[in-house]
Amino acid sequence: MLNILVVEDDESTRKLMCVVLQTRGFKTCWAEDGITALEIIEKQHIDLVVLDLMMPNMDGYELTRQLRVLSEHLPILMVTAKQEPKDKRQGFLAGTDDYMTKPIKDRDFLLVRMTI
Repeated sequence: MLNILVVEDDESTRKLMCVVLQTRGFKTCWAEDGITALEIIEKQHIDLVVLDLMMPNMDGYELTRQLRVLSEHLPILMVTAKQEPKDKRQGFLAGTDDYMTKPIKDRDFLLVRMTI
């Protein structure tokens, strides 16, 4: 079973993402900021990171850059409310594999399977 780390500071969004992924057969763990996410990645195997862009302590761009230092091959999906092309471009330059804008529909989350 694939283990997905959901990094999202908004509790209701984080819980919803985890539930949707779990009902699709994925194992999930979560962090509410980038610092906690890095701690989790050091301790357990993660197959995919789904992360928000705007978070306290460390934004999604910086977290993505740090994740790329740790692993070039770890799939990263950025899910954010920022819809401007410049934000999307910055996400890809940071190293994300895919970029989705909120709100996302349950069926759109099936794209996670294609990311892995």
